[in-house]
Amino acid sequence: MLIVGLTLPVLLMIGFMVASALPASGDPPKYSLVFSINDYRNNQSMPVSVNLVVKNGVLMAQYSKQKDGNNNYGAYWRKLYLFDAKTQRVRELEFGLPKTVDQITGTLEEPVEATKEIKLSTELKSPDGYELSDSYYHHGGLFNEVFFGWGRNSSGTTITNGSRNVKLSPDDGRTYFYNGQAQFIGWVTP
Repeated sequence: MLIVGLTLPVLLMIGFMVASALPASGDPPKYSLVFSINDYRNNQSMPVSVNLVVKNGVLMAQYSKQKDGNNNYGAYWRKLYLFDAKTQRVRELEFGLPKTVDQITGTLEEPVEATKEIKLSTELKSPDGYELSDSYYHHGGLFNEVFFGWGRNSSGTTITNGSRNVKLSPDDGRTYFYNGQAQFIGWVTP
């Protein structure tokens, strides 16, 4: 009885540890994703603010002239990213000021050059069931929670489909996007 009483909890812990280490089930994402983040570094010197909207499947940038003396608090420039479903990598898309920035008096709307060749869907879930998600807290497994009472923080942005999570890591040397930083724009559709 003593041997069974000691080995059963150990076997259960080993079983839970093995189960948590298994790869997630499910198919990998089939659709690429365009999203944006705030670019806090370039905020101070921008003569225009930008709003990104999808119209008829095309990503449009709406540039608005900043009023003189406006300190631009709360209005940040945007960086665009593409998660490529084929390569499972994230790359930054070229996005900057319009060529006619000095001529803007009100609002100028034009297609984003880097996404002109792709069609976007603004459905929150991709056709294969994935959606953009922030992973604020990830449990460290039953073993850590039972014996240590803690999980581990898992900073970053993912796309999820049930138990399948794909972490979106930027291509600029950082290892993750901060929680809440990524803003959904659209899924790339055929």
